Amino acid sequence: MRRRWTKEEAWAWYRAGAWVMGVNYVPSITFHGAEMWQPDTHDEVMVSVRKELELMRGIGINGVRMGIPFDLWYYERDVLLDRAEALYDEFAAYGIGVMPVLFNDCVGFGKPADITPQFGRGWRTYDIGHHGGAKDNPFTGETERTGWIYWDEPDWRPVMEEFLLAVIGRFRTSPNVIAWDLWNEPGNSNRFGMSIPYLKRSFELARSLDPVQPLTAGVWRYPDDYGAADGADVDPVQRLALDESDIVTFHQYDNFDRVKRVVGKLKEEGRPMMCTEWLNRVQDNLIADVLPYFHDEGIGSFSWGLVAGKSQHFLPWDELWQKRELPLWRWQHDLFDVFHTPYDRAEIELIRSYAKKRADGHRER
Repeated sequence: MRRRWTKEEAWAWYRAGAWVMGVNYVPSITFHGAEMWQPDTHDEVMVSVRKELELMRGIGINGVRMGIPFDLWYYERDVLLDRAEALYDEFAAYGIGVMPVLFNDCVGFGKPADITPQFGRGWRTYDIGHHGGAKDNPFTGETERTGWIYWDEPDWRPVMEEFLLAVIGRFRTSPNVIAWDLWNEPGNSNRFGMSIPYLKRSFELARSLDPVQPLTAGVWRYPDDYGAADGADVDPVQRLALDESDIVTFHQYDNFDRVKRVVGKLKEEGRPMMCTEWLNRVQDNLIADVLPYFHDEGIGSFSWGLVAGKSQHFLPWDELWQKRELPLWRWQHDLFDVFHTPYDRAEIELIRSYAKKRADGHRER
């Protein structure tokens, strides 16, 4: 079984590749990307996706982070993975690698009455005016209920393990895969330490396949004094993620000063770093500040969103709507509107300038 990479092995991997300037990608014509994977809507979605790939190539994006849907895999399995392989090949033709996400704690609240996976058909419905496109979502500031995932069901854990083995097994040597993000935001949705045994098991299984890409799970929530006081640390499920990951990945949506404090603390891990979610203009997490900093610090990144679409990620998190002192008129995420007009042309020109730096071989570390 493969062990965790040493720091030296992690840095050798990092130095062999290009600096990643990517986005979390949800095709704008879809609701959370679902229709891209469905057989009845896939072809129509791909017409839109190819236009958005041109958009990414035009500004120098070279990576996307996105999930593979368990529900559809449950019914289609090899067909779904064939679809993923074809998609990754198309991305590669545009010079874009993929960071797949397998599991997720940023989920809906409560166990559904029927937990049978849903085989999606047709165009998904969504709620207008809500970040994420749903009224009952993880971004409302809910504190009482707990998010539910299939790993919570003993009978479903072997199926989740099979899913992991099938996906990583298929792409474990693929040059199109940048890294494996095994678990999005462990502990979110008021789950806290509930996913600790499942996260451990996921790393164990992934390593049994000996993938050539690094394995990681990102930290995303930090105590107020993180990076400012000795001894401040993330909670146990996130500490586990850091201790198991080959490279350090993290989310950071706070203002620039907070970004720098978090990065300063995470540097103590001594491993290459990627920020796998950022860009929150409402909270002064801005491209003009953060992107140059990540470049100069040698930190790969995936900002959130490309084209504003059905999932409405350009809107603030629902919980932020209550904070009227914030600049709520700003888009929170995304770079372009549905006509591919930039939200802010200066942002796009800055992104292009850093793509040129990468092409010219200028990178830190």
